[in-house]
Amino acid sequence: MPTPRRRRLYKLTNAVTRVENDVKAILARRQSARYFEGIVLMYSLIENILRWLVFLKVVWDKSDRVIPSPELESLKQFCNQQDFHSALNTALAIGLLKHSLFRKVDRIRVERNDALHQFYLFIHRRNNRVLRAKLTRLLTVAEELFGVFNALVIETGADDSYGIFTVRRKKQLII
Repeated sequence: MPTPRRRRLYKLTNAVTRVENDVKAILARRQSARYFEGIVLMYSLIENILRWLVFLKVVWDKSDRVIPSPELESLKQFCNQQDFHSALNTALAIGLLKHSLFRKVDRIRVERNDALHQFYLFIHRRNNRVLRAKLTRLLTVAEELFGVFNALVIETGADDSYGIFTVRRKKQLII
């Protein structure tokens, strides 16, 4: 009899730290062959952190009452289905981001769309100096988002005791 397949769970905070450390190592070691990899990692990280922040803020804003499981599932589904543009605009609308950070992230979103959807036109794809500068800027903006993340964790008192930072690999950002 085959053993039941276990779900692959991991801590969001560990994944974020791992990506951040990987990107910092790429920059510190001047691994120019990995600059584009780091850029793609940061694009993905920034987009997914926005989704998670929106989810946590929405749940926190409803914390004056017990959220029924079906409603919580609907909120999770809503946040998981947000694209970069929607998550970013929702984050601004619900007061997660100051307008200056919103503009920085929006420029990154447009740049990401251009790079990924029209890669063949991305003229700097072999210019290590430009790629390094781009990766450094992405890391700086991501660190600003980590500041928002940390402030929200402090404001909400969210900690890992409720499993809020546990996510399912290859399935969705929020369990």
